[in-house]
Amino acid sequence: MPSQTEVTDALKTVKYPGFSRDIVSFGLVKNVAANQGAVSVLIALTTPNAEVARQVKE
Repeated sequence: MPSQTEVTDALKTVKYPGFSRDIVSFGLVKNVAANQGAVSVLIALTTPNAEVARQVKE
């Protein structure tokens, strides 16, 4: 099972659509939890654009 640090590091590879920066450096990742094989991530997007949300989710 990945640790919180490993999950956060993986999220650093997710670029915010239209920008060269990642969602972690933009401060969009609010919480990462890894517990007993389950991982949950809380991401707070700053736009109501559903297409951006879809791209980040992919």
